[in-house]
Amino acid sequence: MKDLPNKLDELLDISNNVQLIKDPIERIEVKTDEHDVDNDYKYARDNYYNIIERGHDAIDELMQEAKDSGNARMYEVLGQLIKTVGEQNQSLLNMHRQMKDIKQEVKKGPNNVTNALFIGSTAELQKMLKEKEK
Repeated sequence: MKDLPNKLDELLDISNNVQLIKDPIERIEVKTDEHDVDNDYKYARDNYYNIIERGHDAIDELMQEAKDSGNARMYEVLGQLIKTVGEQNQSLLNMHRQMKDIKQEVKKGPNNVTNALFIGSTAELQKMLKEKEK
């Protein structure tokens, strides 16, 4: 049994002197900016349009085939395809909402809220503010 791997190596004409080379994979840091978001949005939008248009073409062809053959399975597949195209339309609208939310976040910028609590009298607060002005 110990010689089985060696016999297989001989039969398959492969050497058993395999060396594994382990190169560390360098991680590349990808910086994103507003233009990347816009480009990605346009690319995804184009993809949705292409998918939806191809879906419409497939629906038309499958509908004609289903009418001609009267095959119940074709009608079932047609129904699933119509549902899928409808879902892609909904996904396209969701992408618009997400992009709108992203744009609003960029316009607003980060929210910096500082809560300060002063414990003391009004006179002490006024004294501290006057000293800060100087």
